Amino acid sequence: MTNTNGQANATSTWAVVLLLASVLVVGAGLVAFVSSGAATLLAASPTLIAAPAGGGQLNVDAIPAHARHLVPWVVRAGSICPQITPPMIAAQIDLESSWNAGAVAHNPPERGGDAIGIAQFQLATWATWGDDYDNDGRNAPDDPEDAIYAMGRLMCDLVGWATRNIGAALLSGDPLDIAWAAYFCGRTCVLDAGGVPAAGKAHDYPQQIRSRIDKYTLTTGGSGAWHPPLPVDSYQLVSRFRPPSRPSHDGVDLAAHTGTPIYAAAAGVVIYAGCDSDYCDRPGNPNLSGCGLLVNINHGAGIATRYCHAVRLAVSAGTQVQAGQLIGWVGSTGRSSGPHLHFEVHRNAPPLNADNAIDPLLFMDAVGVNIRR
Repeated sequence: MTNTNGQANATSTWAVVLLLASVLVVGAGLVAFVSSGAATLLAASPTLIAAPAGGGQLNVDAIPAHARHLVPWVVRAGSICPQITPPMIAAQIDLESSWNAGAVAHNPPERGGDAIGIAQFQLATWATWGDDYDNDGRNAPDDPEDAIYAMGRLMCDLVGWATRNIGAALLSGDPLDIAWAAYFCGRTCVLDAGGVPAAGKAHDYPQQIRSRIDKYTLTTGGSGAWHPPLPVDSYQLVSRFRPPSRPSHDGVDLAAHTGTPIYAAAAGVVIYAGCDSDYCDRPGNPNLSGCGLLVNINHGAGIATRYCHAVRLAVSAGTQVQAGQLIGWVGSTGRSSGPHLHFEVHRNAPPLNADNAIDPLLFMDAVGVNIRR
């Protein structure tokens, strides 16, 4: 059972500054969040969710299917400070609750009482770090969105606290390991030990998290940088990945004006560029088969992307491209009722097929790029 007793020490000046900065960023998107959910807030505040440089991108597939709606919150929580990344947050949630928002670990009152929810907060700790971050009217440790963001805030404060105390010669060791140990057993526990305790569950806790980080880290190949497939504010999301009305729709449709530039979402090699419809010299129609003019890019590590319905292409098979490089222009060729980009992401590819298509919105969120909802 997790024991988080002692987490709720007084908030440091560093944390207050961090929180004020976060509030300023989040405030602009909060009203939109209420009406349209996390995706709208992420669209309003894209800098808030960018994965820390060099910190690793989140492997969405490693998160249980029932919890994947929490991906934007994992990315947000892992983007508050550069020391804590989305894969670290995911690994810690895995250890704390195995992604069970209803998890409860029973502790006696002298050890702080029950640890509750997906991030296993005790009530005293929650009183300091908890809030209604998703603005749904609930402020509770068993509200997973609230708890995940609170975990990110607390972990950032603990890393700062550990770093300061190492500098003051009160603690020794790795700041991250010390912060994780303090999340588990409290700051007093760690101070008394002079660092990570020498034995017991608090000693094991940091290494248990580290052993899970690779599982939640996406290996993308190429440069590792990702880029929106269309210019910001040039498009409107008009169809999502496999909605009930279109269960075989293996990508997302982004309506845009004919001639809008299409960009490679990441570095890679073009493995196909051409027309797979009966004709591509003029707009298609809903009764025509195929993607029209399309580009498939292999990014390595099993990740590939597809871009359909272009009016013209700027690359050919074998072209090496970089993230954000022009590969074509939006059109309406193939099976299409109007100008738009049909964008797909595939894992365990090539080949690119329906069996390995994944939700582009979740994937792009995980690599720190928001497709505007």
